[in-house]
Amino acid sequence: VGSQGRATRIQIPAIGVDSDVRELRVVNLGTSAAWETPNQAVGHIPTTPNIGEAGRGYWFGHLESPIRGEGNVFLNLPQIPDLLKKGEEVYVIFTNEDDIEYLYKVFNTTVVHQSELSIDRSDSPLISLVACVPRLVYDHRLVVTAELVGIKQA
Repeated sequence: VGSQGRATRIQIPAIGVDSDVRELRVVNLGTSAAWETPNQAVGHIPTTPNIGEAGRGYWFGHLESPIRGEGNVFLNLPQIPDLLKKGEEVYVIFTNEDDIEYLYKVFNTTVVHQSELSIDRSDSPLISLVACVPRLVYDHRLVVTAELVGIKQA
């Protein structure tokens, strides 16, 4: 665990996710500012830890984006709670710029109202994957949390 560089790819084999990753930027909304929404990729909040680092990194993706057409990289993310209930193990694989792979094991899922989503801190190397739910309403957020369990050098 230490400074490991930025993620370039995310895979979640259990639900068929294989996507590019990019850093999100802050956008000016006139009277306020917000993180941009990821377009056809999974977006990392750059003020949170990178893969392999101690702390909780946050990664956002669309469940679907019918109006803006920004993709659906996390379309199958809502399947993870059911897989965990059935006793299946779910792994998230991030690859960084140096082709080093970081393996995370999912251990928790929760759904919160959009107004209750907050960026939490941790001393452990964790990731949280976030998508809007439910389908066609999008006023809640599914948060899938996983812990680093392995690193594979290129």
